[in-house]
Amino acid sequence: MTGAPAPSPAALLDRMRDEVRRSGCTFVNGEATKLLLTSESIESWDAFAESWNDLGADTYMADGGGYRRRRHAVFQLRRGVLLRREHQPHFQSRDYNPLNGGVQRWFEPIGATVGASILLRDLVVACGRLIAELEPGQENVHWIEVHQFRIEPHADEEAFPTPEGMHRDGVDWVCVILIKRLNVSGGTTRVADMTGKEIQALLLANELDLVFLNDRCLAHAVAPIRRMDPRRPGFRDALVITLVAHRRE
Repeated sequence: MTGAPAPSPAALLDRMRDEVRRSGCTFVNGEATKLLLTSESIESWDAFAESWNDLGADTYMADGGGYRRRRHAVFQLRRGVLLRREHQPHFQSRDYNPLNGGVQRWFEPIGATVGASILLRDLVVACGRLIAELEPGQENVHWIEVHQFRIEPHADEEAFPTPEGMHRDGVDWVCVILIKRLNVSGGTTRVADMTGKEIQALLLANELDLVFLNDRCLAHAVAPIRRMDPRRPGFRDALVITLVAHRRE
């Protein structure tokens, strides 16, 4: 007896579009995410994920935490082509990030190989295709920020993927993609509406599991993580893509 055939990429995007229209967010497991990638992307996965071992320390943590490492880059998407912009600071007002906002944060840039990778391109293009489904006519995305995050708990302490708590990012759309989890527990992603009512709680547990949400009407947070075995290294690696859709007059 064989299982049901895998959906086509178009059918998957239709499902994602319908779920976002209905609830503001969609969850896709890693095996389904691969439907949105080319075979070349999938073959490059190991090298892409390995780049998380070379992230710089986040020196802007107002809570004094030394558990977060990251890199950052800014892009545009024009007619399906991903274009990198000059390196610049990441900025959020304190309205959106009361802990670390209000200052220009200069993070180390995403490496040239990662920034030009077909895997990153395919993931961002998939986000762009979904946005075009949700907002017909929005074929370009004029502001895209990409963040590589590693959250690395110390031996017997919690670490906080979102130390600012439940929040919005101040953009239109947010996509969070799990790269790897090693020797950690916790890290449930929670999504809430503007009244604070939780509408979904899910765990990004496997590589390429993702959640895509409408940042204009939903907030999100990720629960603390802790090493399961405090004697061994542990971390949670994630790719966060935030997008501001191109607005036509």
